[in-house]
Amino acid sequence: MLSFLCWTSTLVGMKKFLLICLFSCQFSFLFGQSELSWQTFHLDREVSLRGIAAVSENECWVSGTQDTLAKTNNGGETWSYFKLPDADSLDFRDIAVLNEKEVLVLSVGNGASSKIFKTNDGGQTWKVVFQNKEEEGFFDAFIFWSEKEGMMQGDPIDGRLYLLTTNDGGETWQKVPTINCPKVNAGEYAFAASGTQITSLGKTIWIGTGGSRSRVFKSNSKSLFWESVETEMIHGEASQGIFSLAFSNKKYGMAVGGDYTKPGQGKDNLLLTLDGGESWQLQKSNLDYRSSVAFVGKTAVVTGPSGSEWSSDKGNSWKKINGIGFNSLSVVSTSKTVWAAGSEGRVGKLLIE
Repeated sequence: MLSFLCWTSTLVGMKKFLLICLFSCQFSFLFGQSELSWQTFHLDREVSLRGIAAVSENECWVSGTQDTLAKTNNGGETWSYFKLPDADSLDFRDIAVLNEKEVLVLSVGNGASSKIFKTNDGGQTWKVVFQNKEEEGFFDAFIFWSEKEGMMQGDPIDGRLYLLTTNDGGETWQKVPTINCPKVNAGEYAFAASGTQITSLGKTIWIGTGGSRSRVFKSNSKSLFWESVETEMIHGEASQGIFSLAFSNKKYGMAVGGDYTKPGQGKDNLLLTLDGGESWQLQKSNLDYRSSVAFVGKTAVVTGPSGSEWSSDKGNSWKKINGIGFNSLSVVSTSKTVWAAGSEGRVGKLLIE
């Protein structure tokens, strides 16, 4: 009997030990997941980078001031630079990689400084496929929802956002009739901060605005009939509003922003939608001004000059990502890799398990 009791006691002790070990492993795993850090790379130019297009864990394109356009094929270790025609000192704010051969780059600025460039041979040669001729024109960003179809959105002209569309992979662009462009108020516009104030999923397009009002415009890419939704995102000043939108699926999306003149502060700068952008709810958060949001599955990642965070519970709580902040984000669609572009020629890479 004594031997049996001893054996039973030993068995109970082993079970407790195994339970403690299992709990410890789970705790360590969860704790480890909360400790994310950027792997940082530097171009050999101290330029401001805002354009970014992630292709794979190894390939990424970035662009920025001083007509900078660069690409890595080895995960950020080295970078190749491209010289585009008639592009001296231009500010490249957005990139679209359609396939291994076709890439488009957008420059911003008043008048003729706003251009769209394209290569059909992987970057060996480039051409201007569209140049702004509107006196008030200022391009902001473009999106592609297929290799052929896309849209460029620019600052308002005659009280409406300026839109171009393409259906041949950016070879040619057509101006959307003014009557079919979103009507905005005086002092309302979209920000060219990260290339993500306009986004799409399937055939649906969303555009976020700021300034005097902070709204989200939504349209089916075929009809170009725009619905507008007022939001509680901070607005009223020229530097305030929605700076970025992203969707995890057709229903769940986020918008971030704030006041870019106060990068280390945040107030009323996080919105959530669970109905595909039909309505947006202001979320309580301690996020500073954030210029870009992206999704890896249902995990949201945000960044801005003061830092970066991630959330797996629809923005109810945020965990810090170690490292300095960035201007814009791009997610590799076939993996869990996030790339980021920032100031002083910095590029970041992050793997979210």
